[in-house]
Amino acid sequence: MATLREIAKKCGVSAMTVSAVLNKRRGAAGHEVRDRILTVVAETGYQPAKKLRQEYQERQNTVGILMAYCDSDSIASDRYFGPILDGIFEAGRRQEQATLIYVTEESWEVAIGKIPKYFGGRCDGVILMLPLLTEAVADSLSKQTMPFVLVGESRMEKSLSVVDLDNIGAGYTATNYLFEAGHRRIAHFCGDPTHLSSFRREQGYRQALSDWGVTVDEELIIPGKYSIPSGYRRMTELLAQTQSDLPTAAFCADDWIALGVMQAVIESGRKVPEDFSIVGVNNNRESVISQPALTTITNPLQYIGQGAVDLLMAQIRDGATPGEKTLLRGELIVRNSVFPPPGSKNAW
Repeated sequence: MATLREIAKKCGVSAMTVSAVLNKRRGAAGHEVRDRILTVVAETGYQPAKKLRQEYQERQNTVGILMAYCDSDSIASDRYFGPILDGIFEAGRRQEQATLIYVTEESWEVAIGKIPKYFGGRCDGVILMLPLLTEAVADSLSKQTMPFVLVGESRMEKSLSVVDLDNIGAGYTATNYLFEAGHRRIAHFCGDPTHLSSFRREQGYRQALSDWGVTVDEELIIPGKYSIPSGYRRMTELLAQTQSDLPTAAFCADDWIALGVMQAVIESGRKVPEDFSIVGVNNNRESVISQPALTTITNPLQYIGQGAVDLLMAQIRDGATPGEKTLLRGELIVRNSVFPPPGSKNAW
């Protein structure tokens, strides 16, 4: 953490001026100098020694939550944020912690630098939800003095504490299940390229192919987004190609992608799972009522929220060193969208 002298040097003023501005002394500096000092203080996470002593002596018993703006009718009912918040609230009650939520529409490059402004003095630590961090932002975050935990993105930097789904394991389990059903030519429909979850689920897919001795066909790794339209469009494009060497199954990085793929297959006159098998990830509500019901990997979002609170409190109460990675295993939910490929000797 920066010292008062370092703040002063960055701003080109004396340490006395910085101290006067922080103590809100009238006439301590002009508006331009004052704004420059406060900006540097926010960027560096500087806190006066007196304030630090007070924080150690008087904890707020409050967990902060910084989350990206959710373009949803209700955050509480959102398929991703809702269950994580439920888990945070449940664990917070168990640990006798209140919660303070700040929703930001600013970029994470800006938001990370404003953590002291958002939460300074009002909570003991903060949970960051769906940060989608760049390397530069992750490096900036590692310099924060307030305890924090990331959820939703499995960043591997040593200084970052993370709770997330084991996305590599999810991709591996889904693809392996298709191999066990007899499939050998398996497509992978990817999620948003900006999400680490998409990259890691693809890693699991590739690992399963390697373990089964199957060479990766890069043409069967199909880019896209976490949406039904993306799955539908990409599968329609795949079906429009030569029919002689089509895959017999697909591992989709998300249930919504899988439902789009399913729709395209059925509209082409084929049957799921008799002609084409599909596995997704997340166990969305829609996957239960689809026809046929979708085989999928669960994403234990509520447990991720609970784990984030537990990991944060270990730092706050026990002085645990930041950097622990908690990756929760998803469960395979077998429904009706997987069947042995046409002509296979496998019998279920």
